[in-house]
Amino acid sequence: MDKKRVPYKSNEINFWRVVVSLSSASLVLFANLYLVQPLLPVFSREFQITPVYSSLSLTLTTLSLVMGLLVFGFFSDRIGRAGIMRWSLLLSVLPLFLIPVIHSFEWLLLWRFFIGFMLAGLPAVAIAYINEEIDAKYRASVVSLFISSNALGGMAGRYLGGYFTEHFSWQSGFYALASISLLISLVFFKLMPQSRFFVVSHHSFKQDLFGMTVHLKNPMLVFVFLFGMMIQVSFSGIWTYIPFYLENNPFNLSIHFISLLYFTYLFGVVGSLGSARFSAQFGLTKVIFIGLIVMLTGGLLTLLTSTPLLITGLSLICFGFFISHSMASSWVGLKAQHHRSGATSLYLVSYYIGAAIGGTAIGAVWSIFGWPGVITICTILPSIAGLLFLRMILKNGQKQQVPLRN
Repeated sequence: MDKKRVPYKSNEINFWRVVVSLSSASLVLFANLYLVQPLLPVFSREFQITPVYSSLSLTLTTLSLVMGLLVFGFFSDRIGRAGIMRWSLLLSVLPLFLIPVIHSFEWLLLWRFFIGFMLAGLPAVAIAYINEEIDAKYRASVVSLFISSNALGGMAGRYLGGYFTEHFSWQSGFYALASISLLISLVFFKLMPQSRFFVVSHHSFKQDLFGMTVHLKNPMLVFVFLFGMMIQVSFSGIWTYIPFYLENNPFNLSIHFISLLYFTYLFGVVGSLGSARFSAQFGLTKVIFIGLIVMLTGGLLTLLTSTPLLITGLSLICFGFFISHSMASSWVGLKAQHHRSGATSLYLVSYYIGAAIGGTAIGAVWSIFGWPGVITICTILPSIAGLLFLRMILKNGQKQQVPLRN
């Protein structure tokens, strides 16, 4: 066989070009998405709006990302992978230069909506590209690195926004990220190899839609979609409203210090990278629920008015969440017997809808009940979803742990 037609292996330069390109692009994607999270109290004061309205700068971006996942996923099967990733990444960066010069929060929301839609080009296509271009032996490792970069990007964006706002202005944070992201986008254009194994799909939109919705008839998958949504509702709700909580009594922390707390996302990176090993040792199902328990325990620790315990709680939240999320995603791949890309897309859609709900709907709880109310609802919802998921597993005779296979 012609060597040019063999999927990339780790001893080839193009393999590492793919890894570096996708990982760096993932950093840009999630830094851009979550840049505004520590700035929500600042937006509330500067634009004289409520915390819930301020949270739309993140929620609308997430909702438009969901829309983009569906659109780009459909077109990538018809016009190719690499081009969509290149141009969507570049177009998601350009509004970062425009947002700092506007004086209307509504215009900020409009540009954030556009950014979210463009950001979707990468996650909608990347996994399919990896499956086509990377040798099967190394695919799981490349996907793990890609997902780990999600956590690192989210952490970097949040810290960057908080640091520049504290020392300069929120606008300078946008300019800083815009400059870095533009440079990475141009490198991505140059470095990312073209698709070699892409085959044009001739399925209609209706057929693609069926490939997704058919999984809604499978209770096992429906409950894991619900579970993924609810753990994201909890995770997003906590991280969206914790800046409002910490800038007031009894903590009175600065925006810069609050942004430092996002380094607890490093525990999420550890959880994501270690989840496969945990699963091989303890079983996939058990690890999903261990992650959930760790996450919920961390949330309860944030109710204590001690900064060290709060940091510990946030670290546990990140560690547990990324373990459960990684393993729930793997569960989808194992349980979907056909149209697996459709099942994965449905899980991602559920996941990001959960982020949108957590980003804004939890705001009503925050406004009325404060932080204890946020933690209460962010404990109850994933607990109920987890119990329903577990009940469905037991009902279907899945008492034996399912080993994770690459």
